[in-house]
Amino acid sequence: MKLNQLAGLRGICAWWVVLYHSLGLMDDSVPLRVKTFIAHGYLAVDLFFLLSGFVIFLSYHAALSKNFPHSVRKFYWNRFSRIYPLHFVMLGGYLLLFAAFTFLSSSKAAPSSYTWTTFIQSMFLVHMWFGSDLTWNVPSWSISSEWFVYLFFPLMAYSLRKLRGGVAMHLFCIALAAVILHLIFWMNGLDSIGADISHMALVRTMFEFLMGVFVGSLYVNHRDFLERHATTALAGFIALCAVYAATSTPDYALIPITFAFLIAYLSVTTSWITATLCTPVLVYLGEISYSTYMVHYLVYDLLKAAFVADTHHINQLYVWLSFVAVLILSVLLHHAVDMPSQRYFRRQSAR
Repeated sequence: MKLNQLAGLRGICAWWVVLYHSLGLMDDSVPLRVKTFIAHGYLAVDLFFLLSGFVIFLSYHAALSKNFPHSVRKFYWNRFSRIYPLHFVMLGGYLLLFAAFTFLSSSKAAPSSYTWTTFIQSMFLVHMWFGSDLTWNVPSWSISSEWFVYLFFPLMAYSLRKLRGGVAMHLFCIALAAVILHLIFWMNGLDSIGADISHMALVRTMFEFLMGVFVGSLYVNHRDFLERHATTALAGFIALCAVYAATSTPDYALIPITFAFLIAYLSVTTSWITATLCTPVLVYLGEISYSTYMVHYLVYDLLKAAFVADTHHINQLYVWLSFVAVLILSVLLHHAVDMPSQRYFRRQSAR
């Protein structure tokens, strides 16, 4: 099942992350309010986690309910074909960057964070399972965390068959996941959901993915409820955004449930908002968003290595050209690596 409005939203989120990572290179020609919005781009990853739980539940819940052992194997195979080929290509790009640092740079050395231990862990997408520092292809931390959550997803989906209490129990479970996530961050003395990623990534991903799964279950089993209360969900989203903007409330107290409201609203409504998100350009950006997400940090690292001596005095033309490069590489990788590899692995699965 494909909801184009969520694909469009995913495309926006991918570019929010791209801009966020380039924020330190932007000069005063970018308005302060725009910079303030970009500075919260790390929250796009939290929206990714909820969207992932929602979409994956919609895609696999029926199969996992009918033919559990076979469907579990197919689920893992499909996730592998979706994630790993492009991830391997990007690691290859970082090996070339490592070689360039080692043999061509003036220091004749790569950054100290580029260790072979973390490379091997990254190769198997388990680096966040061991609390590794963010290194090599930095955005892959979220993919590693999701891969960990995927191990438990079939059990999540299968267990929802036995969930009693209907709508009320779904809402309770969403709220409970949000509260537990808040308490864990608060008890660790953290001021943001983006803090201490090395140690908090799995917790952050697990509970937000789970919230997305429960919203997906509401959509599948109680869609009439979501449709009747769509306006309430939109009001909740707007109200929580206003509270977050106007107060010093920690993001982990508000953002996960805020995004749950947003997904619930977008999944069942037809409005100017969903119509905008369904425009072909945004939908296409959503379709290539995984490539955008995985390649943009390599472009960013290359930009810094080649053109940045002082981050406060970089020619802004290079920054904007880097965005063009990210877009072009996203298209190329999507059509040359991502889609062909998925088709190949699924043909093998069919055999």
